[in-house]
Amino acid sequence: MLLMGFASLLMSGGSSGYEDAGLHEVRIEGSGPDKIALIEVHGVILDIPQGGLFGGGPSLVRSVQRQLRQAAADPAVRAVLLSVDSPGGGVTDSDLLYNEVKKVRAAGKLVVVHAGDLCASGGYYLSAPADSIVAAPTCVTGSIGVIMNHLKLKGLYEKIGVEETPIKSGPHKDILSSARDMTPEEQAILQGVIDQMYDRFVTIVAEGRAGRGPLPAGPEVSKDAVKKLADGRIYTGEQAVANGLADKVGYLEDALAEAKRLAGLSEAKLICYRRPPSLMEALSGQARGGAGPAVNINQGVQIDAGALLQQYIPRFEYRWAP
Repeated sequence: MLLMGFASLLMSGGSSGYEDAGLHEVRIEGSGPDKIALIEVHGVILDIPQGGLFGGGPSLVRSVQRQLRQAAADPAVRAVLLSVDSPGGGVTDSDLLYNEVKKVRAAGKLVVVHAGDLCASGGYYLSAPADSIVAAPTCVTGSIGVIMNHLKLKGLYEKIGVEETPIKSGPHKDILSSARDMTPEEQAILQGVIDQMYDRFVTIVAEGRAGRGPLPAGPEVSKDAVKKLADGRIYTGEQAVANGLADKVGYLEDALAEAKRLAGLSEAKLICYRRPPSLMEALSGQARGGAGPAVNINQGVQIDAGALLQQYIPRFEYRWAP
């Protein structure tokens, strides 16, 4: 069965072939000189170090970036199978990974995306340039757009007697202050930034998906068609195939078969990359690195301290945020 024992392989030895100083190659299945590299984009796309209370691992963004670069540099890698299960994340972070996917294709490798449980917003943004997108039958995708959440605490401050008194160099230096109402001019400034980032998202989807399904081939007409889909709504895998945002409905095995077909391969080694754990990760039992800094209260409860701290930092995001 495809990918059987994948998790245990990540934790074990078995490195072979082309690798950089920090990543080791692990064979999952298959044989022959040609390789298909399986790379996971699982979680929120933010450039925040992973690892746990004792620190350690690189961020999801840096980890995926290194893997994509290793696959691009390996002449035996014929295709990259990108497994995406993400609600998206930061605008710049999503764009960084989109740029790396483009570099992989520029190096002559095929890219096939498997859109898993969730491939929304920034997760879809980095998937748009792929040669093929295979959406899981139960996939949620789309959510094309930009969001910036702002926590307004003015009423609470007034109730508890807290007053913010900024000393600032200009009238908009404290834009998005939680202690006061936003002015119409400030709202217009932020909306202008959002609109520009949204236009980039639509353009990238139009460039990557032009001529797929019902989407027209011309770049400008394709952009107009994508805009009709890009009001922030989500789509199922089947809906995405019908509207041109995906090519097929299928499982990870089907995406692997699609990668082989497009690369003209009857057989290939399916590989992945793993990073050796740091000493502190090994001692704390987090050999692969966690999703973010976590404080263990007991074996049944965790507080994700990093997520709590990052939740209220204002940022522009390509992210599904229901």
